[in-house]
Amino acid sequence: MELEFSNLKPIRELIYEHIRKMIFSGELKEGERLVEKDLAEKLKVSRTPVREALRKLETEGLVVHLPRKGVVVKGFSKEDVIEIYSIRKSLEALAISFTVQNITEKEIEKLKNLNEKMKEVAKEEDTEKLFELLREFNKVLVESCRMPRLINLINTYREYLERFRVVTMSKKERRLSALKEHDEIIDAIIRRDANRAQSLVQEHLQGALEAFLANF
Repeated sequence: MELEFSNLKPIRELIYEHIRKMIFSGELKEGERLVEKDLAEKLKVSRTPVREALRKLETEGLVVHLPRKGVVVKGFSKEDVIEIYSIRKSLEALAISFTVQNITEKEIEKLKNLNEKMKEVAKEEDTEKLFELLREFNKVLVESCRMPRLINLINTYREYLERFRVVTMSKKERRLSALKEHDEIIDAIIRRDANRAQSLVQEHLQGALEAFLANF
């Protein structure tokens, strides 16, 4: 467990991000105890910033404080997943309305090229490469809205998306369906049809939610 210190962020924030990343990567498992003293020793920091980081993780719902057990990593319930996707649908529908207005022709071409590459990779069953391209596709789609605060809010849920995607994109049928939905979203953007783009984004995320719940 290594922590890269930076003069740009408080130690408590670095610890929070570090533990959060370990939870989403699966390095820290559901039900695993997070002992303040042990974490402080491993990270070579005092216990105060560790305590503050754990409180922030608890507020986010990633850990929970249990009687006689202490702080443990919390799993995702069905209700958690539905809530997260509901938030994403609202945020990304708002973002796409601004993307339609602000995206450049160069960015549209990049989206089209990335989606075509994903179609080829999907046939090869190379999920690692597919996820890499998908991350880039979503980055272009979101950042072209030109709304920094909204982008930051959406990025807060990026790690959730990464974790859920392993499940939602595990079946070839869903992968191909998702890429077809991308084509429709791109077409709505080209037509500068914000209402259509918003509806398609929400339908796309609803499909991802249903795919996840089918494997829950």
